[in-house]
Amino acid sequence: MKRLPIKFRMPKSARTWAHGSQWKELFMTIMATTISIILTFGTAGLLERCQRVEDRKMSAMMVMSNIEQFSRQLELMVQDMAYRDSVATWLLSLPLDQLDLIPPDEMRNPINTVVALDLLSHDKTAEGIFSNSSDTWKNLGNFQFIDNVGSCFSEMNDIEKYWNDWVNDNVSIVNDILTHLQPGEHTQTKLLSNNKFRQTLENFHARQNWLQYVLSYCRFLNKKNMELIGISEEEVMAFTDERERHSQDQEPSIADFRTEQLNPDSLTTLRPMIEHIDSILQGKIK
Repeated sequence: MKRLPIKFRMPKSARTWAHGSQWKELFMTIMATTISIILTFGTAGLLERCQRVEDRKMSAMMVMSNIEQFSRQLELMVQDMAYRDSVATWLLSLPLDQLDLIPPDEMRNPINTVVALDLLSHDKTAEGIFSNSSDTWKNLGNFQFIDNVGSCFSEMNDIEKYWNDWVNDNVSIVNDILTHLQPGEHTQTKLLSNNKFRQTLENFHARQNWLQYVLSYCRFLNKKNMELIGISEEEVMAFTDERERHSQDQEPSIADFRTEQLNPDSLTTLRPMIEHIDSILQGKIK
């Protein structure tokens, strides 16, 4: 009995995969998928890194702008104290035994000038974010910068407290003196005859010099911050200017309605009053 020859035939599916072009197509598909995954996660990682860099710069700009705004406030106070110091010097030069000859109404403005001192206050928003957010610390990634900014905020708080304590002490001195004002006594006589009040006026120039020093010190520390984080002074100033422009929409403050300051270098704008009072003291006007 003859055996019939049996031929083995590969299944059609196997024959199809065995074809070179199909394997090539599969390979290209896998490669395309792999590249797509790499690009997707790689781009996401790149964007995340870019965002971290941007967040890092914004955090640094916020804290340095905050310090610059405080410095600008000190700068205005230096100018203000220069004027008040000139008025205080003039008041101290008046003869004590002739103070009652000066009409109280004419002394109200110069007395108020040396009594009504401004308190110092700065925005602590950036300080709070910087101090309480560990993510901000990690994102900045520069320990020396973080340490330096922390020192700046500490100095600012100490400066604010030192100045405000001095102002409040002066208010207490004035209130204590005027509490004992007797009927018929002139305010200027009561104040300028008191040694504690006169010592306060004598201290105005030293306070002006102190404000100039702390202003210079704050800007020195902030310049170090800029160098440590690699941001230019021009960028910080522009950023601060922009923040101040936006803050102009805030609610009105009594400081916005104060009259123009007198010339800090002289008492030119007070000259008519001074000459009038001098005439009274010299007996030319009865």
